[in-house]
Amino acid sequence: MPEFLNSPLIRCFLLKVASRCNINCDYCYMYNHLDQGWKLQPKLMSETTLLVAAERIRDYAIEHELDRIAIVYHGGEPLLLGTKKLIKHAEFLKQLLPTTTIEFSLQTNGVLLSESDILDFEGAGIQVSLSLDGPAKANDRHRLDHQGRSSYEATAKAMTILEEHPSVFSGVIAVIDAKNDPGEVLRFFAEKNIPQLDFLLPDANYLTLPPGRDIDPQIYLNWLTKCFDIWFDHFPNLKIRTFDSILAALMGIPSETDGFGFGDVSLITIETDGSYHDLDVLKITGEGTHLANGGVHTNSINSAISSEQVLRHRELLQKKGLSDECQSCPVVDICGGGAVAHRFNGKDFLSPSIYCLELKGLIEHARERVIGQLDSEIDEHKESLSQIREPDINDYEISRNDEVTRIFTHFANAQAEKLARVLNNIYSISSQDAVEYLLNLSDDNFRSLASQPAVVAWTEVMIKDMAGIKVHDLNGVAIQIDSGYIFSMIERSKEIEEWPSVHRPDQWLRLPFADKIYFETAESAEGGKKVLGEALLLIKQWKPSLLEEMSIISPEIQYIRDPSANPDKVVSFSDNSVPGTLYVQLMKSGGLIDASDLADSIIHEHRHQKLYLFQRVRPIVNADYPLVKSPWREELRPPSGLFHALYVFVELLEFWSFYRHSFELGEKSARECRRIIDQLKVGFEVVKSCDLTEEGKTILNILFDKYVNLSDEDRVTLIPYA
Repeated sequence: MPEFLNSPLIRCFLLKVASRCNINCDYCYMYNHLDQGWKLQPKLMSETTLLVAAERIRDYAIEHELDRIAIVYHGGEPLLLGTKKLIKHAEFLKQLLPTTTIEFSLQTNGVLLSESDILDFEGAGIQVSLSLDGPAKANDRHRLDHQGRSSYEATAKAMTILEEHPSVFSGVIAVIDAKNDPGEVLRFFAEKNIPQLDFLLPDANYLTLPPGRDIDPQIYLNWLTKCFDIWFDHFPNLKIRTFDSILAALMGIPSETDGFGFGDVSLITIETDGSYHDLDVLKITGEGTHLANGGVHTNSINSAISSEQVLRHRELLQKKGLSDECQSCPVVDICGGGAVAHRFNGKDFLSPSIYCLELKGLIEHARERVIGQLDSEIDEHKESLSQIREPDINDYEISRNDEVTRIFTHFANAQAEKLARVLNNIYSISSQDAVEYLLNLSDDNFRSLASQPAVVAWTEVMIKDMAGIKVHDLNGVAIQIDSGYIFSMIERSKEIEEWPSVHRPDQWLRLPFADKIYFETAESAEGGKKVLGEALLLIKQWKPSLLEEMSIISPEIQYIRDPSANPDKVVSFSDNSVPGTLYVQLMKSGGLIDASDLADSIIHEHRHQKLYLFQRVRPIVNADYPLVKSPWREELRPPSGLFHALYVFVELLEFWSFYRHSFELGEKSARECRRIIDQLKVGFEVVKSCDLTEEGKTILNILFDKYVNLSDEDRVTLIPYA
């Protein structure tokens, strides 16, 4: 068996294109720690080594069929190589791997970075991360040039230019000095337009101890917890990778940093002479990051990563590779033992991280803050629910719209509070007029705006962002926050509301679904006016009160197609992330669908939205497990999912039963009724095993009675939910 089959999968290639630096940071792991091997390296990576390294990366990517890789230009200071050479290398790699997505980035101190460089990098698709510790006073404690002069002005100038080019700017790395005031550092970065901030503890281990901790053992823990509190309370919209990772881990989301959590070796370093090295920060442990199997001029990447050293590194990234003390620690699944380099004790890595006190203390502190926040929100929610009287479930179910309006108003009030919180949070000089305009709307108009589907979707993403939580689309890509949407909201607040609002090109009605859903063109939507009118007329003839109910609960209709579905199958969906939007199919096999099918879809998705709304006031299940069989899906469903299906299809049975004796729809209606009756019969039997709330049982009995009455022509014998 080839050796590489037991090797890790490398997706990130860190190229040390310069082994020297134009400044002299006193904490630098490359120059001011134990490994001084940089002195033996060529100052710059030669053109030959650059090309051969690219070919080795190509061979590896092709052999492992990698669809995405990352190239990091590093140093020293990578800009010493020159912008043109970096871009030339990037272009060469693109030519070698035309079908592979390559993410290019470089880490720089910014001193040599000019606006023309940034424009060139923008054109080449190379992102830039900046090293800066904070304002001048903080930065100049450690980041001085070789003559002891400040590097701050040049780096700050580079950051100002990068802020104007967000497609290039990937973030800032800052090393912590506990003498710096965390509030001042946070305010400094919060005032900048940076995509992400990464706080790093000074690289240290049991041979090179953290500076200052011998005098004050709590110095870094106190700084981190104070910094976390200030961030959590005042700057949660500032992306801090360390804090975000801890919050994500507390919620069970895998860590994206190499300082927290478990994982595998996924990076290889290539030095300026072409030699292969392990993770470069391991240099703080002394010499030994050089991989045994040569370099790019003599060996493949597969050969390099099959070395014993990489195997040992992989073991250290697993729980069983930690010290006994770490394995029994209650927070080990979050911190993962901390960075490997920080565990070195002079002999091996079987010691807790030198920053164990800080990691454990920060994680426990963050957990307390998160639990406190959740408890507060739960108390607020309970108090809010106590202010609404018990819902009249029968009135709600039969579309008595004063009850529907009352419950919807409760939802709208809650959304208005959330929207106000977001607006106050994004208040700034650039947006103050817009924010004040929205906050000064009348209560009714503000509540109406806040409860519109697109605004709800935007507000929820912003609220979660303020709590350090990323919302992802169907492709798994984080949805980016958009403070500028408030200007669209102003225009929307001025519009006269009409129902339905059809196929508005509002990105917040579509963002969650990425490219998994195709949204029809404006021309197609315009061409569908007639069939929509016919569909709404069918609903009106059957149940006029339903249209009024829809105008309250479901104001938006979006025309969609599922690219993965059979084009002759009618598809529709609802999503609680965009409450009040009905996503329905308009086209079928190149033409418009039948009006009765469109009416079916509209009723179907509205019923989902109606039950979602009720669930915001009262739960329908005590436990959404175990999963159960559903006659409408191949896969098992949670009980609430089955309940939703019953709620929808009893209504559709009533709709099609109404048209059973229609000349035009009689045959189709009879066929639909027979199919739905068979499915409901199975669904009602299964739901009896589910743990429903009293409200859920009440709704289910209403549905069951309606079902029995509607299916009397095909008499069924079922026992209602007890």
